[in-house]
Amino acid sequence: MSDNFRRLRALLFVSATFAVPLSAAQAQDAALPADMAATGGGASDIVVTAQKRVQNVKDVPIAVTVIGGNRIEEEQITSFHDIERIAPSFKSLQLGDARASTMNMRGVSSVQGNPGRQSSLGVFIDGVFMARTGMASSQDFLDIERIEVLRGPQGTLFGMNTAGGLIHIITRKPNLSELSGRAEVVIGEYDTLEARGYATAPLIENKLGLSVSAAKSTRGGLLYNSVLDRRVDTENKFNVRGKLYYADDGIDVLLSADYHKETSICCSAVFTRVTGTPATGLGAYPVTVPPGSPYSRITIQDGLSTNPNEGGGVSAEINVAVGDHTLTSLTAWRQWTVRSINDPDSVNWNFLNDFLIYQKHSQFSQELRLASPADQPLTYLAGLFFYDRRSRDYEDLHIGKNPLPPVLLTGQAAITDSRVKDRTYAIFGQAEYKLTDKLTAALGARYTWEPQKFSFDQQSQIYIYPNFGQIYRSRTDKALTWKADLRYAWTPEVTTYVSVARGFKPGGMTMTRVSSLSGLMFEEETNINYEIGLKGIFFDRTLTLNTAAFYTEYNDFQTTAFDGTRYITANAEQFTTQGIEVEGQWAPSRHVSLFFGGSYVDAHYTDFTNGQCTGVAGACDLSGQRLNGSAKWNLNIGGSFSAPITTGLDGYLRLDYAWKSDSYVAQDLDPNSRIAPYGVANARVGIETGDGFSVEVFAKNLFDKKYLLFTYGLPFGAGGHVGYVGAPRLIGVRLSKAF
Repeated sequence: MSDNFRRLRALLFVSATFAVPLSAAQAQDAALPADMAATGGGASDIVVTAQKRVQNVKDVPIAVTVIGGNRIEEEQITSFHDIERIAPSFKSLQLGDARASTMNMRGVSSVQGNPGRQSSLGVFIDGVFMARTGMASSQDFLDIERIEVLRGPQGTLFGMNTAGGLIHIITRKPNLSELSGRAEVVIGEYDTLEARGYATAPLIENKLGLSVSAAKSTRGGLLYNSVLDRRVDTENKFNVRGKLYYADDGIDVLLSADYHKETSICCSAVFTRVTGTPATGLGAYPVTVPPGSPYSRITIQDGLSTNPNEGGGVSAEINVAVGDHTLTSLTAWRQWTVRSINDPDSVNWNFLNDFLIYQKHSQFSQELRLASPADQPLTYLAGLFFYDRRSRDYEDLHIGKNPLPPVLLTGQAAITDSRVKDRTYAIFGQAEYKLTDKLTAALGARYTWEPQKFSFDQQSQIYIYPNFGQIYRSRTDKALTWKADLRYAWTPEVTTYVSVARGFKPGGMTMTRVSSLSGLMFEEETNINYEIGLKGIFFDRTLTLNTAAFYTEYNDFQTTAFDGTRYITANAEQFTTQGIEVEGQWAPSRHVSLFFGGSYVDAHYTDFTNGQCTGVAGACDLSGQRLNGSAKWNLNIGGSFSAPITTGLDGYLRLDYAWKSDSYVAQDLDPNSRIAPYGVANARVGIETGDGFSVEVFAKNLFDKKYLLFTYGLPFGAGGHVGYVGAPRLIGVRLSKAF
């Protein structure tokens, strides 16, 4: 009996353990007399488009977390990074600048600092794929209808960059029948000031509608720079979006345009650990660590770290009735520019100040889909997809006025100029068939052809980075991704599913400073995922519960490896991730609502012989070792309570808490790179009127928990580690009005 079969059998047993008692509880509850049934607020039917057609979430055989617009507003989910407070086994970090935004799902990290490396986790806004994670994570959330977090390979319907899952942000359509909207202002500590709002109205009643949304957020510095004598780690963002929506018999058209800009001074590094006598410039210049580090929140960088970025785009979605089918066209163009300036030596010596990284990404995509009617035994969807991306990365790393003698001299620099031309062509389809009234089978596949062209120019006077001049490379990846599943409806409100799916991520090229031309290219990454889950509504529709157990095997996983002289992006032969996810919501009454979620994830290399080592030159065999960046346990809980105060005036209290077990930043699991377990609580208390006005006092990080986000060895130095700390407690007031 194969190991894979044993693991799949174990997953089936775990899911059955969930399913049988819960199904029995549902049957028992249905049999209760009416006067004994729970009198709760009731669970609503949640609609998603996780399979590119409108469906109830319990009928979708995918592990998916859905965050609705009301919950987004109530719990102040205002940024991409807030999603981790709700979605099991998901983590999001912004490290240094928006270009370095990092996601982790089911133990799989996705880093895109190198423009020649693509993401294992996709990000979509209104069905449009974002070429870089930062294109979405740098935006404020505006006018959001819902957020769908899909876990596991989604390559059949969504494409090549979703091997580990995806985040889909769906914004509201304009209202065709009435004027409505919402506005809010937030004032808080650290000079926090936020204003956001949206409004929608019909231009031609029941045919043409318009919506406009905008947000502006500023915050003072969370850190003090003792060298420059100023506050740093600030925030300054602006977003705007406009939409036109036309609907008539047999056709609807949605036009959308958006723009965002950020000029934050973020993120300065602080000392996180002292492991010896700290010094920089390869040990030549001594460093005095600020007392109380890291939680004194003092940085000694003598240069600013800035995060200016801006971008936007336009899209057009057209749905046309073709007989009883629907033909959909989705056309989009987007652009995003980052111009970060950092002080990578992280200390008060002008060794590597003003390190410039300029990136520009532009993309065009076109998708055509034909969907069958939903009310028939056989339903299907087929489509074509085209995508074109052009990226540039220009980096200027130069030695400052305190050089390390005698080899490195003032003014020496290593300059790289990289360009990528990436195209994708794909054909895809998926069909579902009701074998019986309760049992449904589905099968889907996608064929992807992706040619890429790379241009890399390295000019350097720094001896560890030779002059290579202009280098050209190209590659073409082709892959068949697919998914098969079975779904069984025990009752109209309880379903279980089992699925198997294959994912794919294209290969690429290392396009930042290199000391050798060997190993520039890395191969495509593939995986296969086995999953079983249960979804249901129980106890007189007061409880929703979703569970999933999964086992995923990755081949040629793109990670960091040692090639004999340096660390590069390379392929680890194999790793596996497996675990269990549970989430749900309980509304025992119209005044009380509780939510919960949790996951256990075991992600480890099964075959990786050329990984990093701790304090040892050369490569180490990391087979059997845990993946860096992966927390085994994740937990989030919370709830809200409301009660009438007077006629037309209610009071409310909302609490949430998210906890993660330990993880390691370094691939070699260096103990100095360990991020200790931590949990963060948030609270809101307020009043709201019947006509949509509310006032609340809130506290983010209520108990002022001190925790690390990221840590790494002192760059070009020794004796210490630097990194980033989590935000301190922030208390503020929010006023909002819906109309």
